[in-house]
Amino acid sequence: MKNNFLKYILILSLLLNFSLLGAAGYTHYKQSRYRTPAPINCGIRGDHLFGELSLKPEQIKLFQQKAASFHGALNKKRQEVDQMRGALFGLLRADNPDHKALEAPIARINNNQHEMQQMVVAHLLEFKSLLDKDQQKKFLDLIEGAMGKRKEMVCP
Repeated sequence: MKNNFLKYILILSLLLNFSLLGAAGYTHYKQSRYRTPAPINCGIRGDHLFGELSLKPEQIKLFQQKAASFHGALNKKRQEVDQMRGALFGLLRADNPDHKALEAPIARINNNQHEMQQMVVAHLLEFKSLLDKDQQKKFLDLIEGAMGKRKEMVCP
């Protein structure tokens, strides 16, 4: 009787261990599916983009340098817009917000977003100008494809 009881305890323990391992594996699998690498270029990993475009090592180095300064300037603009939005929400929290007073921060936010869009387009044109015709076509196809999928975009 004692021997059978120990066998049941052992089987129960093994089942519990397997179920815990299965749950941990499933959780890891689900989390890894939703994790994406940090985007470097237009929602596409940089090494993938560089491979697709068949870039030369000197082109890659130049693009990485230009991308670093571009992303720094763009992030600064984003922070400014975020601060302006915070100020706008401060005005919105008032019991009776003045609609005329709301127009100025909205105009500043729109202006900054317009400047950001111009920065992105200028950067894309600069990036494109450093590519040959075949690379340009592939580059624009990749950008258009990423935009068509409505992914969060971070341009090169």
